[in-house]
Amino acid sequence: MRRLPVGPASALGGQLARLKIRFVTPDVAEKARSNLRRHLPAAPDAELERMVWRFADNIGRLMAEFAISHRFAETGRIEMLGVEEAGARVGQMPTIALCLHVGNWEVVASALQVIGVPIASISEVPGDPLHREIADKTRKEFGVKVLAPDRNGARHALSLLRNNGTVAIFPDEVRDGRMMAPLFGRPPHLKGNLAVAAKLARRTGAQIVLGYCERVGGARFRVRFLPPYTLPPGDGDPLADVALLNDLIEPIVLKHLDQWYYLDDSLAPID
Repeated sequence: MRRLPVGPASALGGQLARLKIRFVTPDVAEKARSNLRRHLPAAPDAELERMVWRFADNIGRLMAEFAISHRFAETGRIEMLGVEEAGARVGQMPTIALCLHVGNWEVVASALQVIGVPIASISEVPGDPLHREIADKTRKEFGVKVLAPDRNGARHALSLLRNNGTVAIFPDEVRDGRMMAPLFGRPPHLKGNLAVAAKLARRTGAQIVLGYCERVGGARFRVRFLPPYTLPPGDGDPLADVALLNDLIEPIVLKHLDQWYYLDDSLAPID
């Protein structure tokens, strides 16, 4: 993929994913279809079906783009919105970047590199060895320091924040086959990255900047940064803090369901 032009490489990934999901793993499409019906009960079946296959296309493009995403910025494929306001105090105070698995989220790291913001990211290690190798290489090219999603990673993140660093956390996640966030009507809980982000923000006084990537056509992207947010003053109730952060991310995911990586995962209750 690295040797192909950006557009054809991305398109090939999308085509291969659509074929695989249609003929080899149709359960992926069925689960996505079921979740779309839950989220959009009034939507016509034809529109839901188009969304299913846009979702499949995005997954395939994303996988192919791991090998070529370092070329997006230099070829003018990234538009950035909200950078000035979001970045005004970055480096002057602790910053938690909440990033979402929408579009191609690695493009957010590329955008941050372009504007000179060094980040560390609390990230799961991909299970597939090839995927892991490509992801590690891509993140290294973007200057992202990867922190393990464990206590050691949390301690390192805390140290970075106390020194006015920037730590990226992905609050939309799946654990043991269940979607931990957004909550989508389920009660707040303390078992996921929303709780981690809230706890780190409380302990360090960090500002929270939400950033996400939209695919705007083929291998072209729009990265949006929302204005900085701070948790209400006081000690805060952990579950209330989780609910507040969920209210930031859930509307964005709902607006981009056909570009959301976890669309086909379970919405089972969190025990």
